[in-house]
Amino acid sequence: MGSAIEFAIIITTRRKMNSSNTDLEIYTAFGLAITSDVVLPELVKHPAPQDAAEKVKIAGSNRTSWPKLKISEHSTAIVQMSDNDWRLSLEGIGWFRVSQGQSIEWERWDDSVSDRDLRTFLVSTALGALMIQRGNLMLHATTIVKEGKAVLLLGEPACGKSTLAFCLQENGWKLLSSEITHVDSNGLAWPGVQQIKLWLDATMELELNRDNLPPVRKGLKRYSIMPTYPTILNQSIPLSTIYDLVRPKRGEKKEEEKSEPKISTWHIIKQQRVLLHLRNKAYQPRFYRGMQKEQQLFMHAASLAKNFELHRLFLPDDIQEMKRALNNVDLLAPHALSESDNNNDTESQIKTEAREVQ
Repeated sequence: MGSAIEFAIIITTRRKMNSSNTDLEIYTAFGLAITSDVVLPELVKHPAPQDAAEKVKIAGSNRTSWPKLKISEHSTAIVQMSDNDWRLSLEGIGWFRVSQGQSIEWERWDDSVSDRDLRTFLVSTALGALMIQRGNLMLHATTIVKEGKAVLLLGEPACGKSTLAFCLQENGWKLLSSEITHVDSNGLAWPGVQQIKLWLDATMELELNRDNLPPVRKGLKRYSIMPTYPTILNQSIPLSTIYDLVRPKRGEKKEEEKSEPKISTWHIIKQQRVLLHLRNKAYQPRFYRGMQKEQQLFMHAASLAKNFELHRLFLPDDIQEMKRALNNVDLLAPHALSESDNNNDTESQIKTEAREVQ
């Protein structure tokens, strides 16, 4: 009996050490009500949690109590997965577990790990994995809103999605979801993380005072801009347009092309090509494979490709040039920016896309 009591005390003590010592808050992201023992300023507080149909929980745990995992062949040394169980191990940060699309558990590496470093992964990688477990379409995209319409900005990491979204806020746009976006089967984009993260070079070009910008996490030269109007965008927004960001490398522009900065689009006509773009821009494709959700990914992406246009969005690489050019464009009207549409050059475009598909 004494051993059992001692064991219980040890477990309780460990969990207290793991806890952030805060009252439970209830947030919302991607249509979920999220109860968390870690304060998550990147998320919006749920306005009516008692009415929420979909509820999940974020809580500190002890990884020694986690069940043994039957590891998928798509697992790595850092990420281990089965159909309904996902684990992430990060040296110097901690351990994370997502199970059954219902809960996120975490444990710190040690007491030196801050809540800031923990939540960087809780509201991105772990929350994205949970949504994938639930069979949802999650895209590597930032979503912005204007006039009640959502615009999706697809792109690889560090391609400029966050920088563009930050600049567009000066033109009346609002941020709906940063870096990861959920679009449902009805074509609705859902609010997600409403925190913009800018790399050091972007903050310098934008002439931002970094003294007022906390780093995203320890040792990373990326800075966080928290939402200033989080309660405004607390509902899903109909999707209007999808863009795939394209930025030239520095020095790539020819001398004769160095004139007034310009933003243009290229409408991708072939539906097969649109589907490939969307599938390739899924958030963490390995997670879909490791948790047996590839079929859901394909079905959701195919529906999106059928019902929405995809345009490549060509941007100046220089941020100040991009800001000036944005004053003269309307991202809700992609065809007005399309050089191929204006020049009736659709035949050559079709040939180009045919080669890409092959």
